[in-house]
Amino acid sequence: MNDQQIDAYCERWYMWCVTRRLYAPPSKLNILARLQPRKSPLRDPDGQLDADMPFFNMAIHGLCEDPTHAAEAACFLGLFWYDVNVKALARDMKCARGTVYNRSRKFAAHAMSLCKTLRKIQESNSMPKCSSLAEHNSALVD
Repeated sequence: MNDQQIDAYCERWYMWCVTRRLYAPPSKLNILARLQPRKSPLRDPDGQLDADMPFFNMAIHGLCEDPTHAAEAACFLGLFWYDVNVKALARDMKCARGTVYNRSRKFAAHAMSLCKTLRKIQESNSMPKCSSLAEHNSALVD
């Protein structure tokens, strides 16, 4: 994948993470929270279903916990999750702006390769396909 495709994939991951909350009922707001202006738009984006995103998300969480990927994880999360100023992030990490982007894309590439591995592991450990018509149709089960 080239740099633009990696960036688009990471943006898709961010939107996938943001829209996960749409599958649960909204929590009740207390009276002080209801008086504050809304930070989110009135209309929420549609939650996209993507089969690869749960594995990519697991890969990101796994790599973030690994201390050998700490600098790359900081760049990745700064760019795609926290949306920090790239110049400020580069200054804090004492590197150039291009290095921040390169580390971020390197982290995303590691996460993509780990994503494929996690998917293969899950598929090899999952149950085989249903063997009978009754197993296919959940309405027939008591």
